[in-house]
Amino acid sequence: MSFEIQRGLFGHDVTDHYAILGIPLGTDPKTVRKRFLQIAPRLHPDTCSAANAQGKAYAQQLMSRLVNPAYATLSNDAKRADYEAVLRTLHSRLPQQINRVAIQGDLARELSQATNVQGTYLKALQTLTASQYDDLEQVLNRIAEISELNLVYLLKTAAGSASPARPAAAPPPPPPAQRPAPTPTSGGETTGAREGTASNTQFVLRALQRAEELTAKGQFAMAMQELKDALKIDGNNADCHAWLGKVYLTQKQGTLAKVHLTRALAIDPRNAIALAAKQELDRATGGQATGQATGQTAKPNKPQPKTIGGGKDKPGGGLFGGLFGRKK
Repeated sequence: MSFEIQRGLFGHDVTDHYAILGIPLGTDPKTVRKRFLQIAPRLHPDTCSAANAQGKAYAQQLMSRLVNPAYATLSNDAKRADYEAVLRTLHSRLPQQINRVAIQGDLARELSQATNVQGTYLKALQTLTASQYDDLEQVLNRIAEISELNLVYLLKTAAGSASPARPAAAPPPPPPAQRPAPTPTSGGETTGAREGTASNTQFVLRALQRAEELTAKGQFAMAMQELKDALKIDGNNADCHAWLGKVYLTQKQGTLAKVHLTRALAIDPRNAIALAAKQELDRATGGQATGQATGQTAKPNKPQPKTIGGGKDKPGGGLFGGLFGRKK
């Protein structure tokens, strides 16, 4: 049986686990499990809609080859982090690959023209997932439509801002008749604006958590990318600057570490992460890299023997002088 899908994220060599489960990009693990438990009975041989053995076998194949791997990826913290790193990479490249994006579905085409991207995306997704696994013969087509919707969503957010590929998750919205209109606040801010701010805050907090986990695993490049993505959302977040400085310090990039640690302490002088990392940087550089006094009386420099080159200093001072400063 062929399960090849060419539309949406699948057409960009990314298996769309979110489309397979029929959930919004970035859905939290608890909702992932809830959706999985809704799909499983529809594909079980004893409860699926198939009327013959061949149909039941096909349902089992859908479960084992698509649904189970999607659930295994999105419910496991490590696998999920790796997968979302792939999505962020695709998200950053989409503006350069716009000519490769072919839109077939009506809902995806509607989203490509929408101004309210988030609302239109969730409404269209709700329409496509309502009966996603009811007709087994249409399951692959429905997954393809959802993945195309996801691709357009990522393209719109990539083109419209510097936001990361992992948009804030939200449960399917209630029917339009039940959705209240945005309510202006006393300062002119609408409920939608407050929700957007809360969504950004949630993303930054999750990015910090993932960066801490990745750093503990030694996956420093991915941790840096998480923090850089978060700083695109909130450039004045002291914790993000502190963690980024700490990771740079771990990678022996003292200059970049100093930049972010200084920024973190300018925002929050009591930030514990930044203070600890700064002390470590000072120890590694004798207090010179950060411009801080060590509290000890400076010892006079001992006279250095002159060189044949007219008494010029040898190149290669500083933290990395021993590695990159020597002449060959």
